[in-house]
Amino acid sequence: MGDEWYNHPMKIYLKDQNKRKIVYDILNIFYDDKEINFADDGDLIILDDEIKFCGHTFFYEDNYQLKATLYNILVRETGYKSPRGMLTGSKPSKLLQKQSPDQIKEKYFVSDEKIDLLIDVQNEQNKLEFDKDNFNLYINIPFCPTRCEYCSYPTIIGPNHHKSEYISYLIKEIKEINLPKKLDTIYIGGGTPSYISHEDLKKILIAINSKFTYKEFTFEAGREDTLDKEKLEILKVNGVDRISLNPQTFNEKIIKSVGRLQNMDHFLKMYKLAQELGFIINMDFIVGLVGETSKDFIKNFDTLEKLSPDNITFHALATKSGSKYKEKNKKGSIEDALAISEAIKTFTKGNSYNPYYLYRQKNIISNLENIGYQKRNTAQRYNIIINEELENVIGLGMNANSKLMDGKKYRNARNMKDYRENIEKIIRDKNQIINEYKRQK
Repeated sequence: MGDEWYNHPMKIYLKDQNKRKIVYDILNIFYDDKEINFADDGDLIILDDEIKFCGHTFFYEDNYQLKATLYNILVRETGYKSPRGMLTGSKPSKLLQKQSPDQIKEKYFVSDEKIDLLIDVQNEQNKLEFDKDNFNLYINIPFCPTRCEYCSYPTIIGPNHHKSEYISYLIKEIKEINLPKKLDTIYIGGGTPSYISHEDLKKILIAINSKFTYKEFTFEAGREDTLDKEKLEILKVNGVDRISLNPQTFNEKIIKSVGRLQNMDHFLKMYKLAQELGFIINMDFIVGLVGETSKDFIKNFDTLEKLSPDNITFHALATKSGSKYKEKNKKGSIEDALAISEAIKTFTKGNSYNPYYLYRQKNIISNLENIGYQKRNTAQRYNIIINEELENVIGLGMNANSKLMDGKKYRNARNMKDYRENIEKIIRDKNQIINEYKRQK
């Protein structure tokens, strides 16, 4: 795949703006959010039932035919055939719940390799049992020491914030939310949840354990600069059995370029201690960070092979609104991202890692996926539940989402001020949809 097709600007005329997302998703497979211009005229003209391109007219009857026709036009134009075909949804693994592998391959032009990946994910998930009436708890702690340039989450940056006040509101939600005592999983994310004091950490964990039991308890301890021995010990004695240590890359130059520092000696010290304490450990890495070549990224594997974490999640870079990458129009290399993706397959297979969940995001580089791998039968229930939408999830804290299996959704206030001022209403509204769900059972 060369740069000629990629850098060629394409103007698109789209008559029906209701089809804009369909068209954009297919175009993004080939142009990766570059040089896609919707205009009053264009090289590519999309009307109600026909597509005009390079002197040819192609007819379509419905949205599926629009996607398929447009995809095949661009395959011929660019010379690039995506291994994922025209799959653009966020949860491609869910397709196997309704269609056979052969049907998916034929309908979406998916390669055998990617069909096998979907099957492997399904096989890993089938080892676990789920119940649609179970409840799971997500708790958001939105504080971070610094904002990484790729990050689009509504985090609160720096030390000068009232973290203890926020924890008090979280504890109020925990105490007053009308959930069953027995939960399936609990997940504390952020932000960087470990960027709170030892005392606040104890308080929130004690509040959780005073009210709930659970099968699995995960805590995002993503940045080594927020961790010490005491925090890890507090987590362990209070029921947390899984943590995420998320370097994103071990490349010091690259991690510094995204706005954070990483002390490798301290990282390794925290990792070793977490292992000794008996945590199941996940590590997150990002494919496609600006400036990180495939040769650079592959060097991560030497360290990963030595550490042998239980889970590794490889996230393909998604440039989102709200991130500094988006503001500065910074984008990773398609060619490097594809090369890294191939190297990941080799590394994971050679080190006995099995894929157990995957999902996609808008504007994801090179039409790749985010894939979670596990070894030693350590697949994380929460990741499967949230991505496959298998059980009820209730979110606590600023900007936290709740989604019930009856289709009801609720989103907490997106900023601290509104969350603080509306805490009573937030609790009342969530309890209402929870109680309604319980009555339906």
